[in-house]
Amino acid sequence: MLQTLKLTNVAVVESATLEFDEKLNVISGETGAGKSIMLDALSFVFGGRADRTLIRSGESKMKVEAVFTNLTDSQKAFVQTELEIDCESELFLLRELDLSGKNTCKINGELVPVNMVKKVCLMLVDIHGQSEHLAILNNDYQLQIVDLFSKKADTILAELHAKIDTLKAVENDIKQLGGSESEKQNLIDLYTYQINEIENAKIGENEFENLSQEKREMQQFERINEALKSAYENNAKSSFGDGALEKLYAAQKSLQNISELNENYANLAARINSLCLELEDINDTIYTALNNNVFDEERFNFIDQRLDYIKTLFRKYGGDFESLTNYYNDTSKKLDNLINSAEKYKELSAQKDALLNDIMAVQERLTAIRKKSADELTKRIGAELKFLGMPNAKMSVQFGRIAEQYSYSGADRVEFMFSANLGFEPRPLNKVVSGGEMSRVMLAYKIVVGEVDNISTILFDEVDSGLSGAIATTVAQYLARLSGNKQIIAISHLPQICAMADRNIKVEKTTQSGTTHTQAIVLDGENLLKEIARLMGAATNEKGLQVSADLKTTSNEYKKSLNK
Repeated sequence: MLQTLKLTNVAVVESATLEFDEKLNVISGETGAGKSIMLDALSFVFGGRADRTLIRSGESKMKVEAVFTNLTDSQKAFVQTELEIDCESELFLLRELDLSGKNTCKINGELVPVNMVKKVCLMLVDIHGQSEHLAILNNDYQLQIVDLFSKKADTILAELHAKIDTLKAVENDIKQLGGSESEKQNLIDLYTYQINEIENAKIGENEFENLSQEKREMQQFERINEALKSAYENNAKSSFGDGALEKLYAAQKSLQNISELNENYANLAARINSLCLELEDINDTIYTALNNNVFDEERFNFIDQRLDYIKTLFRKYGGDFESLTNYYNDTSKKLDNLINSAEKYKELSAQKDALLNDIMAVQERLTAIRKKSADELTKRIGAELKFLGMPNAKMSVQFGRIAEQYSYSGADRVEFMFSANLGFEPRPLNKVVSGGEMSRVMLAYKIVVGEVDNISTILFDEVDSGLSGAIATTVAQYLARLSGNKQIIAISHLPQICAMADRNIKVEKTTQSGTTHTQAIVLDGENLLKEIARLMGAATNEKGLQVSADLKTTSNEYKKSLNK
């Protein structure tokens, strides 16, 4: 249920906090006092359109907060699993909007996109505005209503979903086999071409890396040649004098001349001799490298073209040698399956045909159950409408077929048909229903399906539009009845509905210091009687209060009769 609504800088409301009862809440007040602002605020915090004109004049931003308590297990599970937000006993919604259009939404303190807020609130709240396009007028929603009212549709829909999932898997397997014969031959040609292209390329495992290294060295030919020549000349004797090798030999000879005097000198001479041998080997290697360092332009062009070709194949088949190899192996297997797929294709095609037949049969069963559910639903709604002052009202559900062969929601397209007057055939509900009739149709529908849908809070804006007299009293009774298992928040001008409320909230507009303010006041006792008297058109004198008291007594009798 919606426990608390807090508004900050919303239109003429500087600050207001509304606490709601778990049953019937009625918001009343003078025309223009700001009752609809409360509904605008609720629509805003529930993910509705962000309208900057709602920001209070002189302020930079507005904020609306809503707290829901007594969440059902399914509601908590949805928030925790689908939205991955911690949710134990309460759900706290916050939404802010500033003059620049910046929009901030939070659920239990976590920043979320506005579409996530909408998902949550569709599960929590049903809003029925005075002029908005009601969900019940939507054909898809009407189909959901029929399924919701039926106790068997969910089971059959689950069976239908499973069979469609299986069918899609079989169709995917057939696609992997190439589909039809012509499609299969196209794939065989494609795979054969790709395999031949990879085989003819004969790319070695490390060829790309080795050629890249060789190309880099050839591009640095002059630099490498100078470095090798310098190293060789510094090691060997040159025109500039003795190199490192000659100097080491001279040092070794000097130590050798005194080796008989001390064993340490002999060891040092031997170690330098080892260095000389190693340096000779290094110098030979440098000399060989220097002689072999020849720039081959033909070889360079070949490497350049080969690398471009390998890069092209890598881009085409995965990006590197490993990916190309995996693609080659996978494609070879696919080609083998295609060439030998005739039997498998025949088997999968038989499965597909059988599944299609099963799906058609399940959809027919679903249609039969829906038609039975629709008949019972419209009879029940029609019966309720009679009590709501529409004795000649007729409702029915017209069934059609979708264009597709099948779908996850079945093959049915439904249209709610309605006639309010004797002698007129029912026509589409969204074409013929008036505002006052719509309020009663919604009430009748909510009474009938209220026990099976998951919505816990219903908001009505001007639910009494077009109603008066005895019908208004009946509507008040219906709202009280509906609040037995739903939280109802209704904006109303009717004294009968206000008298039936478990909590009355009056919206008042005042002017202070040249500024308009709107506040929400919880009414009880004499203040409540005065408000009911005002709605009746009675003066707030002693006589008027007595009339209000009589009405309040009558409302208490209503509640007792409805076991409220």
